[in-house]
Amino acid sequence: MSDHDNDTGIIAKLRAPWQSMLDESPKAVRTFWVVSLVLLLLIAFADIFVHHHEHFGIDGTPGFYSLYGLGACVVMVLGSKFVVALVLKRKDTYYDD
Repeated sequence: MSDHDNDTGIIAKLRAPWQSMLDESPKAVRTFWVVSLVLLLLIAFADIFVHHHEHFGIDGTPGFYSLYGLGACVVMVLGSKFVVALVLKRKDTYYDD
């Protein structure tokens, strides 16, 4: 069985950077993720109680800035991946020419 056969897709790719830490201390990794998610949920919940000064109507809704930030981050990552691919990607025969 090859290494590629063990790859289960996107989950394996997301887990790869954490694998050495996960092998040493799975409880620490799980605790880190649980604490991080709880803190993020508490911050998002606290946004309900903050008065927002809306400028465009939609920006006064609770959670707008969290979703806007997430969307902007996704666009930047995907955009940079596209730009980097255009600039750095070369043919397999690049050095043979």
